[in-house]
Amino acid sequence: MKKYIIYIAIAAIGLLQSCTKNFEEINKNPSQFNAPDAEAIFTGVVKATADQMERNNYLFFWTYSNFFAIDGGTARYGTGDDTNWQQMYINILGNINQLKKLYADNPQFTNRIQIAEIWECYAYSYLVGTYGPVPYSKALTTGTPVIDFDDENTIYASLLDRLKKASDNLNLAGDKYSPDVVFNGDLLKWKKFANSLRLRIALRCLRNQPDLAQAAIKELMSNESTLLASSVDNVKIAYGTGEGNEAPYYIRLVKNTINDGDYPKMNDYLFTNFRSYSDPRMGAYFESVPVADRYAIIDTLTSNLDDTLRVVSYKIPYLGSPKSPAVLPTWGLIGQSPISGSVFRNFSKPKAAIITSNHPFNIMDYAEVCFMKAEARYLNYGGVKTAQQYYEDGINENFSTWGISNSAPSYLSQGGIKWGTQGKGFNYYTGIVNTNIPLNDLSKIWIQRWINYYPDGAFEAWCLQRRTQSLNLPPLTNAGNPNLNSTVTDIPDRWEFPNVVRTYNSIAYKAAISKFGGLDLPTMQLNFSVPIVRKDWNTVTAFYDARYLQKWYGTTIQDLTAAGVSYVLVNKFKKP
Repeated sequence: MKKYIIYIAIAAIGLLQSCTKNFEEINKNPSQFNAPDAEAIFTGVVKATADQMERNNYLFFWTYSNFFAIDGGTARYGTGDDTNWQQMYINILGNINQLKKLYADNPQFTNRIQIAEIWECYAYSYLVGTYGPVPYSKALTTGTPVIDFDDENTIYASLLDRLKKASDNLNLAGDKYSPDVVFNGDLLKWKKFANSLRLRIALRCLRNQPDLAQAAIKELMSNESTLLASSVDNVKIAYGTGEGNEAPYYIRLVKNTINDGDYPKMNDYLFTNFRSYSDPRMGAYFESVPVADRYAIIDTLTSNLDDTLRVVSYKIPYLGSPKSPAVLPTWGLIGQSPISGSVFRNFSKPKAAIITSNHPFNIMDYAEVCFMKAEARYLNYGGVKTAQQYYEDGINENFSTWGISNSAPSYLSQGGIKWGTQGKGFNYYTGIVNTNIPLNDLSKIWIQRWINYYPDGAFEAWCLQRRTQSLNLPPLTNAGNPNLNSTVTDIPDRWEFPNVVRTYNSIAYKAAISKFGGLDLPTMQLNFSVPIVRKDWNTVTAFYDARYLQKWYGTTIQDLTAAGVSYVLVNKFKKP
């Protein structure tokens, strides 16, 4: 562990030294990550955070969230690595610690220290939501071979308290970062972020710390002006087009060479949800497949002109990829899979705009705050609007963000989307789960919040699913992780602690995993997670179901013709 702490000091000193060179040549463009002194440290911390989150999304959270299928359906649930731990504790938390040491006692940096506090709380909210107990109160202590771990409840309580104090202590007429690569020096937006992050954390720990969480939620809902109030307040980290300032998604997926099978494709569970409720976000989130590469389905259509049925084959513009196409032999599936013969190029890729070099990383947006307020109001924790109004505000804001506002009224009128209704969704292609939406309106809020997290909020989508189990997700059937002890598994409940912790902080590590019965496994639930009874996926009823693909353009052959879609007539017969 001493070696680990030295890494922190070296990283911080190196950053400070590098940022004092060529002072007069510093680029003042807020989207460029160059600035002197305190600004240099904090700007580097912000960029390191966004870089790490984008990396983790691709490697882990996009699969957990069921937004994407990666590695051509051969992906396994990874459960962390040393890189994540070291990046968070060295380049992010370590450098925030150095900033505090250098400037905390300087009255000219009062606001900047509070902003660093807010960012530190955001980083710890990620760590505690990933691992559970982590080094916190003594995380950056030097001179000791043992760095104790704090338990989850202690950390959450502290984060809620620190965020409130940071917001209260921000003086809108005081000092600010220049450049400020998050809010361009707008201190009111920093206050709103602190309070909105507080609301997010309070909702997360509502089950395990109800009194503390409820008090925070009620306070925030009694003064909603302290929260994100429009898209102008969104918390985004800008990237640029210059070398070193490009977004990691772009570097990994465009700038570097990547096999088509490794490119992220629309997850088939998300696809099934989109198809179930005619969701226009499918076309906003994902590219249509080039015509030559589209998958051809088999469908049976009626005719407006006679009483015949026509079996036809035609190509569809979008398709979701299974995160693991393997089926279990115990399912006894009969017949041919609806996606039999599909290949990588048949599946839909993310919208090209998401993968550009200067696409910003979204930490939090107004739509998420609307959904959080909807949940708070539903639970009678306050609010000036009804839960339904907040819910609809969230959907309208999400649709506006993606440029499809005109489609919102039609979408909101459907069963399962409309408040107070239930929805009958399509079955998953193997029939083992479905995308039904229950009458319970709280489930609607959670499902829409999940869809809103695409693509950057995949970590929060993972937290939401563990807290609510609102999605009826299919398992990964090629899990492969030795600590999951199975060839079929649900999403991990947590990450295992990395090797650097076991090696350099073994005493504290053993004390930490004692909270999990001495087992450092990804199947150990964290405190905020709702208790679940795990399915035995070997015994579920399974059947191939192609309905989620069919009737793409309508129910009749005339609908298909009117859409200008070419088709092949496979068979024609009279209705029985």
